Amino acid sequence: MELSNIEKLLEKYFEGETTISEEKELKVYFTRETVPSHLEKYKDLFQYFSEESTIMAAKDLKFKRNKKSKYAWVGVAASVVLIVGIFLTQPTISEPKDTFEDPEIALQETKKILNMVSKYMNEGKQELVYLNEFENTTNKLLK
Repeated sequence: MELSNIEKLLEKYFEGETTISEEKELKVYFTRETVPSHLEKYKDLFQYFSEESTIMAAKDLKFKRNKKSKYAWVGVAASVVLIVGIFLTQPTISEPKDTFEDPEIALQETKKILNMVSKYMNEGKQELVYLNEFENTTNKLLK
C-alpha cells in the first residue's frame, strides 16, 4: 500500500500538484536506507533537497536601498506644468457682451436671428423633397 501511495505522490510531485506535507513525506521516504530499485533514481534528488534545506547562510546579507533618482522628479514636474498650462489657457467665462438694456430692441434682434436660422433650415429642407420622391417610388415598386 505504501509503495503505490509513494508512486502516486511522485506523479503528483512532477505535475506540481503536491502539498508541502506530501513533499516532506516523499523526502522522508527517500532518505531511508531501503528504497525499491525502480525508485532508486529519485533517491539522490530527494536526499539533495533534504541536505540543502539544512544549510544556513554564513553571512548576513545587506541590501542597498536604491536612492531615488533626481530624474524621477522630472516626470512629476512636467505633469504639474502641463496641468497648470491647461488651466491657464482655458478661456475664462464672462458675462455676454451683446446684451441690450431695452427689452424691445432685444426682442427685435432675437427675431432677426431666428428668421436667419429659419431661412437656412428651410434651404436644407428643400433637398429632402428628393428623398420623399425616392421613398414613394420605392414603395410603388415593392407593392
